[in-house]
Amino acid sequence: MSTLTIEVGTETALFQLRQGETTEQYKIPTGESFTIADLNRQLAELESDYGLTNYRLALAFPGMVRDNQLISCRALPALVGLNPEKLSSRGELVAISNDIHAGLHAIASVKHQCELLVMCGTGIGMSLALNGRVFSGANGLGGELGACRVMTESGEFSLEQLASGESVRRRRLRNPVELYRAGAYLGMGIAWAVNLLNPQKLWLAGSMLANADYYKGCVSGVKDLAVPATVSQCQISRVDDMETLVCRGLQVMLMQQA
Repeated sequence: MSTLTIEVGTETALFQLRQGETTEQYKIPTGESFTIADLNRQLAELESDYGLTNYRLALAFPGMVRDNQLISCRALPALVGLNPEKLSSRGELVAISNDIHAGLHAIASVKHQCELLVMCGTGIGMSLALNGRVFSGANGLGGELGACRVMTESGEFSLEQLASGESVRRRRLRNPVELYRAGAYLGMGIAWAVNLLNPQKLWLAGSMLANADYYKGCVSGVKDLAVPATVSQCQISRVDDMETLVCRGLQVMLMQQA
């Protein structure tokens, strides 16, 4: 059976269609004004172009998802409220997911008792896997690392206000020292998670972590602030093939729920 996975991001949406041994991809622009009607129109066009009538579908968004409904998404406000009843599709909708929870499905391994994926692009989020199984909390809302509060010499801020891509863009942080400092704040937040969860593997992903100065600050922050015995046993790695991570994870979710 054909499958379609869709990662709807803050600026673009990646559609990945798998038919037999063939996989095709294409992108469309999104943004704050991207609506549920726009998404349904793109789905209808794809179904028409490929003659899709019997396929399985999974979508992911950079926001809070509970019971297959997008309940909060600051970057894509016009999509809030999306649920199976509002999605027009000829396929079988299997899952609506948070993007980071979906992405961890692509890389989580049963070899690790505990592993974390931290993603920093426009916003900041985290996902947790235990023995290869993604754990998203009692109601699917776990991992809101960016909402954690930090006290600085300038006052109290959320981690997203200090370290997210949106914050870096808005404050026009460009020089290496500023980017290193922003990354170090993210490292501080990750250190809390490392101390609490004692992971064997820490995955880092997202556009901000592709910046060398930001990445160095982040890793230094983790190593400086986490309990030494804990962080010394934690392998830190950047995610390869970040562009398709979420769609690959959605594909795993489709397979698991076949």
